[in-house]
Amino acid sequence: MKRKIPWKLPFKLPKNLPLKMLSVVVAFLIWLVVANVSNPTTSKLFRDIKIEIINEDSVTEIDKAFDIVSEDSVVIKVTERKRVLESLSASDFTVVADMENLTEMNTVPLTVTCSNSAVTLDEITVVPSSMKVELEQIVESEFVVTVETTGTPVNGYEVGTTEVQEGKTVQIAGPESLIEKIGQVTASVSVNGISTDQRLTSVLSISDKNGDTLSETQMSRLQIKDSSGVLLSDNSVTVNVELWEVLYEVPIEIQTYGTPESGYEVTGVSTVPTTINLVGTDEALEEIDTIVVSEQVSVSGATETFTQEVDLSTTISEMENVRLASGVDSSVTVTIQVEKNGDQTVSLALSELTVLNRPDNLVLTFSPADAISVTVHAEDEESTISGSEIFATIDLSVCTEAGDYEIPVEIELPEGYTLVSEVTITVNATEAEQQAEASTED
Repeated sequence: MKRKIPWKLPFKLPKNLPLKMLSVVVAFLIWLVVANVSNPTTSKLFRDIKIEIINEDSVTEIDKAFDIVSEDSVVIKVTERKRVLESLSASDFTVVADMENLTEMNTVPLTVTCSNSAVTLDEITVVPSSMKVELEQIVESEFVVTVETTGTPVNGYEVGTTEVQEGKTVQIAGPESLIEKIGQVTASVSVNGISTDQRLTSVLSISDKNGDTLSETQMSRLQIKDSSGVLLSDNSVTVNVELWEVLYEVPIEIQTYGTPESGYEVTGVSTVPTTINLVGTDEALEEIDTIVVSEQVSVSGATETFTQEVDLSTTISEMENVRLASGVDSSVTVTIQVEKNGDQTVSLALSELTVLNRPDNLVLTFSPADAISVTVHAEDEESTISGSEIFATIDLSVCTEAGDYEIPVEIELPEGYTLVSEVTITVNATEAEQQAEASTED
């Protein structure tokens, strides 16, 4: 009788199978714990991600403009593995607001994408999730362009005229609220160092009524056209700059009218300054030798010398293509010298004075520093006297210490003349050592 052979498994079962399976599970759990400890899942915030706006034409086509009421940037929260988060930066994210998706509530849903494929949309949170906008009517207004220059041309020239080639005005279209804020449109050009007429390019700058310059965002919402309605490329205009030449030291002539009091006469007219600088076109300056001031000075009833301020503005404004040079004051001080008939005023240089008892230990400064005026009366009204006929003396014996002194000047006149008024001179005395120290410090 044949013996039965027992059925055998195709493979041999390992010994302690349950124990070994348990080991595999434990190893997997250990790996999972280690992986979570070394590369855990966490969250990271990416701030100030700018919103990119597309399809703006869908709003502007209906003559509307929009203003972003909410912030123009968002915060993105990403929940991912630590190693993935460490590889991310703000530049990996793009946030888009499609104006075609504008809702009736004036909100636009935001769409975010990440250039890192390891990050999925369900791991991204955007705050806020939509952009709030406000619709406005588009309006257009006309504004004058103000030209401003910076710097200075070469010596001997100044900016004469400036003109915007595209026209004196521009047409600006944009949201009504923004157009109402516009205070000034400026074209600024540098003329530093130029020596000939120039054609310079300027990007228009717009400021509000408080003087604050509009931001780039506000400028992007405007359309700027020239006076003919042509859209300006890059908001730029061309400024034609014409240089005028400087005419230096033009004499000033003052005219008087009326008659002084009986027995008195006008003996002299002088101005401070005596000359002024003008700028103008070559043709205009060629015609100018003297500035005859149109405002005449009255001497009616005058009995003594007097001064009066005269403004040259009216006179200059009557001259075509001419103006005062930069820094020149239009105000002139006019001195009308009025003397009694027979009176004469003679100027004596300080070097012609005889100085007595000058101290050796003091440094003296005289005022006036150049000459003194001596007014005399002649018995014969037709006679005249010269400075060489007058003998003047000052005695400095009172100058014993540092200080200020008003010292009379002794005047000796030839026969037939008398002194009309006393003559004095102011003397400032300082110690020689003090003067030396002051000079060293300078």
